[in-house]
Amino acid sequence: MSYTVSHFEIRARDQAAMEKFYTEVLGFIVSDRGVLDAGPMKGRELIFLSHSPEEHHQIVLIPSDAAAPGSGIGHVAFRVDSLDEVRRVYEKVRALPHAKPEPVSHGNTWSVYFRDPEDNRIEVFTQTPWHATQPCRFDVDYDQPDASLKKATLGTAKTLAGFTTTEEWQEVFNRRFAEAK
Repeated sequence: MSYTVSHFEIRARDQAAMEKFYTEVLGFIVSDRGVLDAGPMKGRELIFLSHSPEEHHQIVLIPSDAAAPGSGIGHVAFRVDSLDEVRRVYEKVRALPHAKPEPVSHGNTWSVYFRDPEDNRIEVFTQTPWHATQPCRFDVDYDQPDASLKKATLGTAKTLAGFTTTEEWQEVFNRRFAEAK
């Protein structure tokens, strides 16, 4: 059995600001919106957002009266196809006063963590060709050229527990997965 992440429900105190952030910074499209017709939030709007025509929504913004910032989620992680895409997001969020970007690698990813307007934590990442035992985390510099960034990441990743190539790690995982069935 395989599970695929489908969507996240994020509690939003200011839905307009949250919608603007997720559409303008992360490129989501509003796929639907509607007003609840029953329950304790009757009459309040839900906003559905997606990147994929195969997923009606990957995020749903629900109205919230919660006072604590960042109380909506732990973090949401979005995989992108390339290091260039991670850099593009990093460039967008580093100029936002609320975002507090953290450019890092986990050995197996190049990531940027940041905050949305209501202090929820977001990660955008792409895979590296390596694997290291998790958890691990180290800072990276997205202002350097690709070759320098890759060399620096590999240099650190090689010192981490469980370092191997992604392909080798996947082969071991697939064997273990098959044995567990």
